[in-house]
Order: sequence, then C-alpha cells, then structure tokens
Amino acid sequence: MGRRLAGVLLGVVAILGMRFYSRTSTHDDVKARLLQLCGSDAECWVDVRRHYDACFESSYKGGRRPSTSLDVDALVKCVNTRSGVPYFAVNQGTN
Repeated sequence: MGRRLAGVLLGVVAILGMRFYSRTSTHDDVKARLLQLCGSDAECWVDVRRHYDACFESSYKGGRRPSTSLDVDALVKCVNTRSGVPYFAVNQGTN
C-alpha cells in the first residue's frame, strides 16, 4: 500500500511539475518575443515589463482542464489597453 501511494504521489507531482514548467516556459517565451518586437522603443519595454504579468494571468487559461492555452489576442489587447499605446496587433491569418 505504501509503495502504491508513493507511486501515485510521484505521478501527481510529475504532472503538476510539467504543467508549471509549461506555464512558466510559455510566460517567458511570449514575454521575450514581445520585448523583441519592441525593438529599441524604451517606452514599449517599460510598458511590457509593467503590464505583462497581470495580462498573462488574465489571458492564460489553465487549471483542471487537460489542455491549457494562452489567448494571445487577449494578452496583446490587455498590454495595449493598460499602456494606452497600441504597440501590438495579432495577425489573424487565413488557412
């Protein structure tokens, strides 16, 4: 019984660790991309750094569902709205 419980706990910890890593990785990758898009615009850098975390939290959908996703459109709109400057736009390509 003890080994079975330890195995289950190890599995749960592994799943939670992967979800946390995925969320953190997404957070860091998208922020780096937005800062790259800012180029040499210092005010854009300041605004992204100031508003990104709150906007990411409001646009990242996760939790108990098996699939998690980032609503990039909502993230970009949030950063633009909070900063008062339309720095970014999402290109909705056609398939």
